[in-house]
Amino acid sequence: SGNYNLKINADLSVDENLELSIDNDEDTYDKTLKIFEDNNIKKDNYDVNISSDKVIITYKNNYSSIEDYILNSKVYPQIFNKIEYNKKRDYIDLYTNGNIKIKDNNSIINGTNLTDLDVIQVNIENPFEVNYSNEDIVNDNIYTWSITKEDLNKTIKMQFKPTFNRFPIRPVVVGSLIIIISIFLVYNLFKRYKSTQRI
Repeated sequence: SGNYNLKINADLSVDENLELSIDNDEDTYDKTLKIFEDNNIKKDNYDVNISSDKVIITYKNNYSSIEDYILNSKVYPQIFNKIEYNKKRDYIDLYTNGNIKIKDNNSIINGTNLTDLDVIQVNIENPFEVNYSNEDIVNDNIYTWSITKEDLNKTIKMQFKPTFNRFPIRPVVVGSLIIIISIFLVYNLFKRYKSTQRI
C-alpha cells in the first residue's frame, strides 16, 4: 500500500511526500528502489526501513511552486500518467489524466516501478478556498482519494482560488499623500516662522 501526500502552502510552494509499505522480498525491494535510482534522486530525500516482513520507504521533497512540482517531480510520474495544471484569472485547476499506475488483477499498468502497490491513497492539503473537488473524503483542508486496482481510470480533480499577495497600492498611495502634505505644511510653517523672525 502507499500514501502520496501533497501540501500546497500559502505561498503556492509544494511539499511532496510518498510513503510505501511493501512486502520484504528481494525482487519487490529492488524494483521499488528503482524509482529513486533511475531518476538519480539523492539518498537524503528518502529513507528505507526493513523489518522481517515489510519494507517501509518514505520520500520527501519541496518545490518553489506548483509549476516547479509538475516539471521536476520524479515521483508522481510513477503514479499518474500526467498532471494537468491550468492557471486562470482567479482559479487554479489541477487534475490527473490517464490511468493510475498501480497493479491490476493480472499485471502492472504502464510499466510503473511501484510493482507491489494494489492500493494508494492520495492526500492533498490545500489552505485555499476550494471551488470544486471530486475527493472521496475531506477532513478540514485535506482532500483524500483512495485508489484501488478496481478503479485505475479514476481521475483526481480540484479547482481552488488562491489568495495572491497583491501589492497594496491604495495604502501606499494614501500614505505617500499624507507624507507629502505633511512636508508641505511643515515647510510653509517654517517659511512663516522665518518671515516673522526677519521683522
